[in-house]
Amino acid sequence: MPTLKYATKLWMVNEKGEAVFGDGLAELLEEIDKCHAILEASKNLEMSYRYALHRITLAEDRLGQLLVKRVHGGANGGGSSEVTDFGRDLVVRFRNAQVELDKVLSKMP
Repeated sequence: MPTLKYATKLWMVNEKGEAVFGDGLAELLEEIDKCHAILEASKNLEMSYRYALHRITLAEDRLGQLLVKRVHGGANGGGSSEVTDFGRDLVVRFRNAQVELDKVLSKMP
């Protein structure tokens, strides 16, 4: 018999049951935290800037809170982005939940 293991996909939902936070958004926020720019983070993750911005905006709308504080640059660029404390907290909570879920699944036959 082949060796099998369990795998799951985890995400957080709001009170309406709408998906608001998952692994992709966690990775994006972690990358923004490193480079302080949505554009650079999206490039590093091989994701279009437009899609990255859409994911952030959709989650913020569904949560009713900012995940990323954006400072727009002028004609010459120079903008920056900073993950909010709320955004960082969600990443930590999500990553901790992943670890705990993996522990449970690893003990299953």
